[in-house]
Amino acid sequence: MTAQPLALTLISDTHYYSKRNGTSGKAFALDNQKSQKLLVDAEETIRAAFAQIAKDGRSDIVLLSGDVVNNGELAAHEEMTALLRGLQEAGKRVFVLTATHDYDKGSRYEGDQKFPAPCAEREDLWELYYPFGPAEAIAVHRQSHSYTAQLAPGYRLLALNDDRDGTGHSGFSEELRVWIREQAVAAQAEKQFLLTMTHHPLLPPSPFYAIIGKGDVMNNAPRHIALLDELGISFCFTGHTHIQDISYCEAPSGRIFYDISTAALVGYPGNLRHIVADAQANTLEVSTEAITEPVVFSTGGGSLEQRLERQFFGMIRDVIAAAGSDIERFAEMARAFSVKPRLSYRFGWLLKPAVRWLNSLKIGTIARWTRAETGLKPEDYAAIKNDSAVTFIIDLVMHLFGGDSPYAPDTAHYKITVGLLNIIDSFLR
Repeated sequence: MTAQPLALTLISDTHYYSKRNGTSGKAFALDNQKSQKLLVDAEETIRAAFAQIAKDGRSDIVLLSGDVVNNGELAAHEEMTALLRGLQEAGKRVFVLTATHDYDKGSRYEGDQKFPAPCAEREDLWELYYPFGPAEAIAVHRQSHSYTAQLAPGYRLLALNDDRDGTGHSGFSEELRVWIREQAVAAQAEKQFLLTMTHHPLLPPSPFYAIIGKGDVMNNAPRHIALLDELGISFCFTGHTHIQDISYCEAPSGRIFYDISTAALVGYPGNLRHIVADAQANTLEVSTEAITEPVVFSTGGGSLEQRLERQFFGMIRDVIAAAGSDIERFAEMARAFSVKPRLSYRFGWLLKPAVRWLNSLKIGTIARWTRAETGLKPEDYAAIKNDSAVTFIIDLVMHLFGGDSPYAPDTAHYKITVGLLNIIDSFLR
């Protein structure tokens, strides 16, 4: 029988936060201030997204690639699994991976104080999420919580849990690598189109992220890409970075390998993906879709887009402000961008004066500095010369997370930015 094209919905990093753990007080306000994600509004956002998915008649398959709840809180797991059952009751087949945020580190808030919340242990997760993927599995790797499932005739899912690689890092253990090989070889013998899903990215979503977030890319990623490439697997669905992105590299075979990363459902820009796999044509179509279902918030009005932008804009502005005044606070807040505290402390002495100066900087000033690199004349950037450099930086970060690129190579913004980076690169070299 000829395999027909298969459509599915892909989401990641739902980071469900339960209001039962508190939504007010000084301690909560401080943690919420450094969060890129919506915490108070997580439930309403996910309900809207799930209602949209339930109404979508294009597919009955939903993949969720890890970090299901905020930080392992049992209350969040209870409420999130109820929402996932609702998707199943609407006729959807749900396949979930858990990840590092799903166990053992959550908080609850009372008054102005923060306390440890009752949390799931890692071994609790297999039973909690057994109905959402493992129950349909044709093979499991119990140690890693990985599984293989038949999605449709001719299409098989490899759901690979990479939260532990046996050395204290993310990645695939040696035992899991053996299992992956066995499953891929069996699938190939049965002429299956393999869809692969894990949580941590195998490729950084940007060159910038490769510098500041190196520890958040899967451990030994090149070695794991080589394994997948050897097995004829040319793409993997990932999450974790909260960045909407498709990155690629040349694999050892000479073929292209794609890392298809999906942004956090409860973080800016709040997207999901629609996937169409075609085994006959050997193609994969990937499209990005916004949450369009109306969201009814428990804390007043406004649209989801406004809340996502306000949370993200506010967090970035607060990070920049902290960099110019309080390095300890900056080190804590910068974790939201995967900047390790040691980097913040190492370069903190340089950040303070730089940020104070940056707050007064205009685009036109940078354009003059980079004239030799860009070849731009004053009339080429006249419309943006008085724009704030900080506002532009915030805009760049938002577009990085959102996966869109309004500043193409022929724009003044692009040329000025690259010119400045060239100067910095030459200086640091």
